[in-house]
Amino acid sequence: MVYQSRIFHLFKPKTTFFQLGKAEVIYGLKMRLFLMILFSTVIFTLEGLLGIGSASISKTLTLDPKGIFEWHKALFVMGKTLSGIVYSVCILYIAPLVFSVFADVSYRKLVVIQVFVLFILLIEHITYFPLVLWLNLDWYSSPLSFGVIGQYITTIPFLIALLGCLSIFKIWGIYIQYKSLCALSEKNRISLLILVIVVNLIFWGITALFTDIDFYRLF
Repeated sequence: MVYQSRIFHLFKPKTTFFQLGKAEVIYGLKMRLFLMILFSTVIFTLEGLLGIGSASISKTLTLDPKGIFEWHKALFVMGKTLSGIVYSVCILYIAPLVFSVFADVSYRKLVVIQVFVLFILLIEHITYFPLVLWLNLDWYSSPLSFGVIGQYITTIPFLIALLGCLSIFKIWGIYIQYKSLCALSEKNRISLLILVIVVNLIFWGITALFTDIDFYRLF
């Protein structure tokens, strides 16, 4: 059976996972991977230009001369561009590698699933734009995440960012990963759910850790 990789298959998961499970050949995956990495790079670059996640350099407005601040801003934008590439590569290639080892599923088929997941996560990143443009809030203050609740129950930046990572989009992504693994793997469903949660927690922890780092001290 031949499976044609398309983004809109995300919206009919049951049929998609069945077809993917039976597929012997997958077409169109390389182009989808290229487009998703490009999409991620563009979105992260726009985040950098809008100042999303720039709390660590905003303090230089009053501490540094204009030239130094502009240099820091340029470095921040370049860093966000690089982050967009690294982020998409980790989602598309590293996560499937972990899933394939522990769930005994074809790596290539898991990459197809991660294309869907990355698309969902990039849509979430697009929702960050109004937070900055209209409300002057950072990403972990999104009303679609638990970050707002986190700011009421703790003052620890790492925990706030970690809770900010848990959103309706992340839950959607976890659902896609879990249901696909259940359809493609013969492993116990509980163990698959634990695997999905642990892998996502690791990614969220890394994201929260980078958010908590005071990059201003590095310059």
